[in-house]
Amino acid sequence: MNWMKSTFILLSAVICSSSLAAQDYHHLSLNDRVLVVYNSWTKDSKSVAQYYVAKRSIPKANLCELKIDDRESQNYTNITRADLDKKVKAPIKKCLQRVGEKKILYIVLTYETPYVIAHELKGFDLAIDSYIADIWGDGADARVDNPYNLIVHGRGLPPPYIPFSDYRDKKEAKVIYSVWRLDGSTASAAKKLVDQAIQAETEGLRGQVCIDRRDEELISRIPESGYGMGEWALQRAADASVKAGLNVLEDTHFAEFGTAPATLRCDKAALFAGWYALGHYNDAFSWNVGAIGIHLDSASALSPREGESWAANALKKGITVTAGAVEEPYLQGLPSPDVIFSALYDGANVGDAFMRGERWLKWMIINIGDPLYRPFPDGKRPAQSNSK
Repeated sequence: MNWMKSTFILLSAVICSSSLAAQDYHHLSLNDRVLVVYNSWTKDSKSVAQYYVAKRSIPKANLCELKIDDRESQNYTNITRADLDKKVKAPIKKCLQRVGEKKILYIVLTYETPYVIAHELKGFDLAIDSYIADIWGDGADARVDNPYNLIVHGRGLPPPYIPFSDYRDKKEAKVIYSVWRLDGSTASAAKKLVDQAIQAETEGLRGQVCIDRRDEELISRIPESGYGMGEWALQRAADASVKAGLNVLEDTHFAEFGTAPATLRCDKAALFAGWYALGHYNDAFSWNVGAIGIHLDSASALSPREGESWAANALKKGITVTAGAVEEPYLQGLPSPDVIFSALYDGANVGDAFMRGERWLKWMIINIGDPLYRPFPDGKRPAQSNSK
């Protein structure tokens, strides 16, 4: 009987401890729920990781080391599928198991960690970050549905967002992660993304919202299919911004901002969404501190560090948060500006907002910036945000 009683007490303690541990995750600060991944082969990568951990008060135990030299990854940009499993996923899995795989919500890769799986899908590149987001997943090797994603149709605005922590803390939730990178042309530029995010949180994100559509037809006349899906998403982003009380500059010319007859300038920009010039950045913007922007094109983030891509050049010009595709993701695979902007106006951090607006994992999108950044911590959107 004593043996049975002792066993019962021990089992009860274990169950109670496990239950408390699960509850504790929900009550942890989001800073405690970030895993920061760096490449120890380059001192700059580790330097950015240490800078971020210090600035955001992330536990040092949440640092995770990769070991990838420049012979295995050309200028720390791409790796093979075999090396993805061995040199990226395996060490990150060990770090997650050590820290607590269900505890972590956000994974941040730092400067000079590779971001592309080279020529993986019929000659197309895929995003390493997107594979890490579903690191425990099995089954399909490419393009799996993101269960946290929200898809919106029609003129109504998205409903109030559900925090990623609330989704993930559900017992039945798939263990996925919002994956980000602190990156740019230099290590200093990557660190600046953290500084800009913190400054904008302290001072408040100010400026106008610029929406660059490409169809002069009234939105009601545009089919919500094909390229029309992009037009509708941009219109909903504009509508959400107006409801949030922000000044919105909306252009409907086929030409981009900065190209006549379209609007020539988008100055003091706080948020931007628009299209379309493939793999090109029109220098028509001045970005306020903390600015967030996405460009709907299939080569929008071929590289976050250099070249012609929109993301790389927006980062050089001062944007704080962006996201884009390393290859052809299809229109519905690009970030959804309506979902993202609406979540931000509800008080979401960018880690939640962009994850909510990403349709597929194991695909082609990378997010660049600090996922903890909340541009509108008190929210800006009216409670009845899904009204017509």
